[in-house]
Amino acid sequence: MFWSSPVAPKVGGDVARALNDIRVEIEARRAELRDERGASPAMADFYAGKSVFLTGGSGFLGRLVVEMLLRTCPDIGNVYLVVRAKKGVRPEDRLKALVDVPLFDRLRAERPGALDKVVVLPGDITALKLGLSDEHQELLRREVAVVIHLAASVRFDDPFQKAVFTNLRSTREVCELAKGMVQLKSLVHVSTAYTNINRVPLEEVVYDQPQDWRDVIRWAEELEARSPRALDFLSPKIMGFQPNTYTFTKALAEKLIDDYAQELPVIITRPSIVVATFRDPIPGWMDNLYGLAGFWAGGFKGVMRIVYSPNVHFDSIPADMATKTILLASWHRGIKADSKTTGSEVVNVTVGAEAGVSYKDMSWVVSEAGIGRLVPYPGAIRPPKFEITACKFWFWMLFLYHHILYAIILDSLARMSGAKPRVLDIYRRVVVALDATSPFQQNFVFLVDNQKALQTVMHPVDEEHYSYIATLRIRDSIEHFRTVCVDSVRGILKYVLKEEDNPEKNWRHIARYRTKFGHTNDPFWFFF
Repeated sequence: MFWSSPVAPKVGGDVARALNDIRVEIEARRAELRDERGASPAMADFYAGKSVFLTGGSGFLGRLVVEMLLRTCPDIGNVYLVVRAKKGVRPEDRLKALVDVPLFDRLRAERPGALDKVVVLPGDITALKLGLSDEHQELLRREVAVVIHLAASVRFDDPFQKAVFTNLRSTREVCELAKGMVQLKSLVHVSTAYTNINRVPLEEVVYDQPQDWRDVIRWAEELEARSPRALDFLSPKIMGFQPNTYTFTKALAEKLIDDYAQELPVIITRPSIVVATFRDPIPGWMDNLYGLAGFWAGGFKGVMRIVYSPNVHFDSIPADMATKTILLASWHRGIKADSKTTGSEVVNVTVGAEAGVSYKDMSWVVSEAGIGRLVPYPGAIRPPKFEITACKFWFWMLFLYHHILYAIILDSLARMSGAKPRVLDIYRRVVVALDATSPFQQNFVFLVDNQKALQTVMHPVDEEHYSYIATLRIRDSIEHFRTVCVDSVRGILKYVLKEEDNPEKNWRHIARYRTKFGHTNDPFWFFF
């Protein structure tokens, strides 16, 4: 068959048993190590009186890290964020906007005044010395005990120089600054699980790269000044097997961190595709349309109707699971900061194909699960519906019909009515996104021994906040899977698209939209 209607996601049976086996393994090891775990400091005790320097604190994961640190570690010192001015808005004013969101409501209720510990330092991670003043550099060297380097540009199409300065040179500048921190206990570098997509399986080690990170930084600094476009022309040859500047620079940044491992207490975490929060601090929190969130939004807005799916499961992890693992890694490395290492510890923050989301799952959610009625999206250009095909040729034929031809018709109607045509431009961006993500349309195998170890060695009192084994129940039943999906879809509606979460009102809006086109509306949507 060229294409197929959505089928129910895999729940129960073998997939639930596989995830349950992971839970049982973690819980058994926790029981075995209970006395040893109790002898280590708890997370709150470790962070008591310690100040943290966080890059990328204004981003999606960065804000979650700030929230969780302040909520679970009441005696923590200051949390220093490097924030640059943006569109004429001062860093201090940007902070107010960044924390004035529902993500921090629980923190404000449980620990009033905790946000006073967040200190903004004007800077720019793409600049030398992170754009920090001498005074602020000295402040960080004197006070900081934990560094979490989260800042990165996740765009796949960044120019070579920008990607190098943002993802690679900034990492060197963080390490150089950290070398002078007299109280330093741990430095966490947040990478990505897709730094070495040519490796099967991807182990929790740092791999050698075909280019030396020092040379790449030098090329970006010197050649760009002589010939502005030279590096962009040369980048495919420089990057080798890497599909884009993002994975290339992140892979080199790992090697950079590894080279500093004998001087600094470093540890690397590699999250896979980060999706909305599962539970903490609120279900469904999301603040962007990167990755799978864009497909969710596109499906429920009626933009995406047909997808190419060669039976791929995307290794997607809830954002709170990624946050917990990053902070556990900082604690784990920090409690043994004095131990000497010959290389970086690496933690793959992934869930595996058993719990990963596939296009089949997404098409079922959009078309069959009834979520469109529970969380209707106002302003949809047509009712949500997904079909999938494993034939590349047939996909592009259906894409031209369901998407491009449909966009041309809508834009033509818009021009005739005096409105601005915009639908075809949306599909141009969709084509660019599909091309950029095509190298990742495969099933990856990630080894997660270190990740499971972090779950087993945490202090018993930290299980309440830092255990993620409840996340592994997502495939226990259709009802559980649907609940998680509803939270994610509602989160995109409320927090990203800034639309009212009022199903009754939204359905009235959709009904008026359909009536506006007359009785031919339903047949029109049937064919498209």
